[in-house]
Amino acid sequence: TQIVSQDARDDQEARILNRVVRATPEGWELEADQRHAEMLISGLSLGDAKAVKTPGEDAKSWDVDDNEIPLDAEQATTYRRLAARATYLALDRPDLQYSVKEVCRLMANPTRGGWKALKRIGRYLIGAPRLVMKYPWQVDIDEADGYGDSDWAGCRRTLKSISGGAIMIGCHYIKGWSRTQQSITLSSAEAELVA
Repeated sequence: TQIVSQDARDDQEARILNRVVRATPEGWELEADQRHAEMLISGLSLGDAKAVKTPGEDAKSWDVDDNEIPLDAEQATTYRRLAARATYLALDRPDLQYSVKEVCRLMANPTRGGWKALKRIGRYLIGAPRLVMKYPWQVDIDEADGYGDSDWAGCRRTLKSISGGAIMIGCHYIKGWSRTQQSITLSSAEAELVA
């Protein structure tokens, strides 16, 4: 049994499912498994690529037709494998949740547009390979705060809205999400209500 605490007699750091949990004088830290970022970059052959500042971007209007072309069987298998790895990484990386969700929507029928989006995530990880979430000491808090929002007709392909949000206890991030709504909403007010 390994005990992690701020006490000098105990360990200050441990790995739980390859996530690093660290005790510091200021509070706790949780770091996602960095190997997944490295494997995504390697699997996408992005060793010499330049980093980008965001994990996703809107599709360009002139690329719409090209983005719909299906990948061949071998590349589709690679796509699914890397998308699954990105999904696991996004559990501990709120900055990736929306972009990874969009990539995973195409797992059944991967396309060139999905491949570009996956490579964009990889290029983002070149510049931001690590994320350490800090949980500083805070006073006892009896309630959680929930934040939610929607992007009305955010998906240009299906015109479905996207819901996102986070649950916080004080300044501690507990859970976040990004989901495509099931039905097409007819107004921003309806999209907000569904979110």
